[in-house]
Amino acid sequence: MNIKILEEEKDKLKIELKGETATITQVIADAAWKEGVDAAAIREHPFMEEPKIIVSGEKPKKALEKASQAVQEKCDELKTELQKELSK
Repeated sequence: MNIKILEEEKDKLKIELKGETATITQVIADAAWKEGVDAAAIREHPFMEEPKIIVSGEKPKKALEKASQAVQEKCDELKTELQKELSK
């Protein structure tokens, strides 16, 4: 995954995730909302533009880090549950 910071201010962060789909940006943006910041996944054109995430609020970098960690934990939980069910 190639991440590019497009805009960085005290209370706002906009990043681009090159080579990724809008799905992952939406999942991360949803998790960031749960961290208490405004967040949105955007994609200006489905074939021409890379997906982006905009996070606004107090400590947007920290919120994005926590959101990414929460997504990772959910994926790990899903993997564990799938392994248990599929091994029956």
